[in-house]
Amino acid sequence: MRKKKIFFACLFTLAIALLPACDLLEECGTCKLITEDASGGVTEGAPLPVCGDDLKDKKNAPPVTVGGVTTYWDCY
Repeated sequence: MRKKKIFFACLFTLAIALLPACDLLEECGTCKLITEDASGGVTEGAPLPVCGDDLKDKKNAPPVTVGGVTTYWDCY
């Protein structure tokens, strides 16, 4: 009986360690911050993995223009 409880406790701990927290339930993607200056130069940031509400926020964020420099998120 005691070995059975220890076995199930170890199995449960192993399952929790191997399964990702919410990645199975959330939509995930990759986003880059794009910056365009007034002369047409484009600078791309490093791709970042984003999931859930953060991904939706970045996809729906409008471009922001300040002093002729426009920044926006490009998510795929």
